[in-house]
Amino acid sequence: MIYKTLINPKKRIIELEKTILDEIELKKTTFLYAFRILFGAAIAWMLLDLLHIEKKEWALISVAIVSEPDFGDLRRNTISRIINTISGCLIGIVFIVLTGVNIFSLFLAIAVAIFMGTLIKRYPSSWKLAPSTVIAVMTPAIFQQASWQDALEIALLRTSEVTLGCIVAFLVGWFFSVVKRRFNF
Repeated sequence: MIYKTLINPKKRIIELEKTILDEIELKKTTFLYAFRILFGAAIAWMLLDLLHIEKKEWALISVAIVSEPDFGDLRRNTISRIINTISGCLIGIVFIVLTGVNIFSLFLAIAVAIFMGTLIKRYPSSWKLAPSTVIAVMTPAIFQQASWQDALEIALLRTSEVTLGCIVAFLVGWFFSVVKRRFNF
């Protein structure tokens, strides 16, 4: 194999290009899906702008993460992300209040979020979002050496951004699924 590649690298490049092109399939659903995510991100951005919220990345990330071409998958992703985000936020808040804004508190909160996500039988399968949310809501306050009151504000703002992004993605997906059924797209 190496010998063939060394002797005829052009042939190998042509084979590789063909293999890659065989794996690419452009469909209208691909473009529609991309449009839905961009449309949802634009709506989330404008809503946060109207609310004078400076940082918007968590809402935009949520729109992209929960969006799915299939409405059933979108619904499951939205519910799972909201449950895990709220769980992670609540765990983070409890540890901020009980143990303060420090690295020790962060690691304890992460451990509790992991334990909770793996202990409860019917907990959403994307349980890793809860410890990730703990990190997202607690680390900015630790880095800024914020008071616990400021840390609570950061945690609630991040959770609100994620929730808004999820709701926007869900509503955009619902709207497009209604249009799809109505006009047989």
